[in-house]
Amino acid sequence: MNKSKLSFKAAGAVLIGASLVVSACGSTGGSSGSDKTADGDKGKAEITEITMNTLSYGTEFPDDNNAIVKEFEKRTNTKLKIDWVPATTAEDKFNVLYASGNLPDITFVEDMDNQQIRTMIKQGVFWDLTPYIKDYKNLSNPALKDMWETSKIAGKNYSVPRYYPTHGGGVFPMLRKDWLDKLNLKMPETMDQFFETLQAFKDKDPDGNGKADTIPYSASVQYMGFVYNVYNDTQGAWKQRDGKLYPIITEDASRDALLWLKKAYDAGLFPPDFAIMKFSQINDTLQAGKAGGAGYAMNNALTRTKEIQKIEPKAELIPLTSLAGPKGSKFVPSGAPFYGHFLIPKKVPEAKVKKLLAFLDYGYSPEGNELANYGVKGVHFNEKDGLKVPTDQFTKDKVDQGFQYIFLKLSDEQVLGDPSLTTKDIYARNQSILNDRKKIVVPNPAFGLISDSNTKLMPDIKKKVDDMRVKVILGQETMQAYDDFIKKLKDDANLQKIVKEMNDAYADKLAGK
Repeated sequence: MNKSKLSFKAAGAVLIGASLVVSACGSTGGSSGSDKTADGDKGKAEITEITMNTLSYGTEFPDDNNAIVKEFEKRTNTKLKIDWVPATTAEDKFNVLYASGNLPDITFVEDMDNQQIRTMIKQGVFWDLTPYIKDYKNLSNPALKDMWETSKIAGKNYSVPRYYPTHGGGVFPMLRKDWLDKLNLKMPETMDQFFETLQAFKDKDPDGNGKADTIPYSASVQYMGFVYNVYNDTQGAWKQRDGKLYPIITEDASRDALLWLKKAYDAGLFPPDFAIMKFSQINDTLQAGKAGGAGYAMNNALTRTKEIQKIEPKAELIPLTSLAGPKGSKFVPSGAPFYGHFLIPKKVPEAKVKKLLAFLDYGYSPEGNELANYGVKGVHFNEKDGLKVPTDQFTKDKVDQGFQYIFLKLSDEQVLGDPSLTTKDIYARNQSILNDRKKIVVPNPAFGLISDSNTKLMPDIKKKVDDMRVKVILGQETMQAYDDFIKKLKDDANLQKIVKEMNDAYADKLAGK
């Protein structure tokens, strides 16, 4: 997940509904007097000790004496012990933690579809928080209704999700706008136009160095998955047809997507090492000014542009609004209105559960969210021309290394990036692109469905499919070999078992079970 940092438009960053602004009076939680905690009347209240963990993309983690940690403790009348789990080791560390049963008061879970977590929920390891949420005015804000509904398991909320905008994340193309302008090209809107644009980048020397050395699109196979979604007109790995779910790996539309990728590779539109390029190499190629585009979440349009401008000052990246496949349906990646979850183990007494929710509720208030992402006004940032401009203390106190991984920004800036990195016009343009993306609804029919067989068996099947696709793209296998492979795969007992379980789960979901 790509994070935006530092400043933002104080006046222009629109929160997720006007009601969030209304809640700026700053409750930390329920209707039973917890407003006093946010207002600073803590002399009579007992301090709540809280242990918690969270997934962090930071590199220098705040310690217990960090200024922001202390300020959160002061405002919420708590004593915090936070384990910042680095993303590089998170999967193994979390799995070991879950298996141990030695869970902190507030336990982070990245994906509630994790089979281990689902089993623990069935075993009653975590609190059902559904009856309590209504008592916390920031958590129960109507603007968060979709977040709560989407994150339910069997009709119940077992977690406090970390809000994240539905649009703007996900890998999707962004192109060099300065190259488009130089070649008098429009923004591509279809896969055919996308191909033609990249072909022009290859043939027409957009960097003007007189050499045929342009890489039209810096990518690897791993970061071109959106092509299969465009052709299948669906999010995720499944599509719905005639009331049933089908894995897109066996769909005819995926064959067409593979043909597009092979044609593009054969035309030299991707790097020669397309099959094995690492993410860092993709970045290096783009930022060296050698490539016409790459795939990122929207906030990268600003940060990557800044890197390219070190070499080419007039460079500018622009995110595509959408791409349409052969049937004309527009596609843009979108996801759930959250990223990650906080769960409370049942071993925590009910009285403390309410205090934990009060702490989380404060992070969903405008004041708490500002503290988490920008620190204290006048200390860590100052406001200038509608922007929050960080001070030196911002970096010294590691503001961007801590609480922003607990309470993500409650605004589109979470996916648009830091407006101080660009001009007001470009930021407004990107906001307009994001607004247009929000109008495009592409289904993800398998979201939230659980199948034991899918969890256990699909990774191996997917790897075999990926290997075959790569061989076809590189010319090591024929399309006939691919067709024979897919025909055999459709008859595979393991895949058939997965399809049955997923459709059973889908039927239960439709029936409200």
